[in-house]
Amino acid sequence: MTFTPRRTLLAVMACSSLLTLAGCASPPLRVYTLGVPSDADVTEPHLSARATTIAISRIILPDYLDSQDIITRNGEEILRSSRSRWASRLSLGVTDLLTNVLSNKRPSELITDQPLADVATMRVQIDISRFDVDANGQATLDATWAVLPHDPNLPLTRERTHLVATGPVSTDADVASLMRGLVIRLADRVNATIPAAR
Repeated sequence: MTFTPRRTLLAVMACSSLLTLAGCASPPLRVYTLGVPSDADVTEPHLSARATTIAISRIILPDYLDSQDIITRNGEEILRSSRSRWASRLSLGVTDLLTNVLSNKRPSELITDQPLADVATMRVQIDISRFDVDANGQATLDATWAVLPHDPNLPLTRERTHLVATGPVSTDADVASLMRGLVIRLADRVNATIPAAR
């Protein structure tokens, strides 16, 4: 059977239609957040006019991590999920979760990552230098942070931590869960270094 230009064009169009239908059958893209901590045991906060205000600066992450890609590591290779994404840049998601955890732990203080009308009592700056989940199910988070009081007569606090967790990584939901757990543990470490309200 010989193919005329017209028959060739029809064959190409038929193949294109089949490929389009096959593409439509692929699973939908899943979008994840790191979530927020449970507030079941948190009482409604009542802030006084003199409440301590703590400003959480946007968390700094390595450039290759600070995107909407959900990433796992296989040795030196970075694997980006083709099925799922973060709902926002990872630095925003980490900042949001950490701020919520600290707010739940300190309900009488105003803890926010949003602009304030006045100067904060203190500011917390966190730099995450490593936040990896590898193909074997080990998650690692290395971070340094500083608690900077507005009052120059008060001491500045600097700390660092190395956190490790293990778990399944067969799905992107597993990866998100491992990372969420490490951020909550980081928030616990940071909370322990923030001075009590005076």
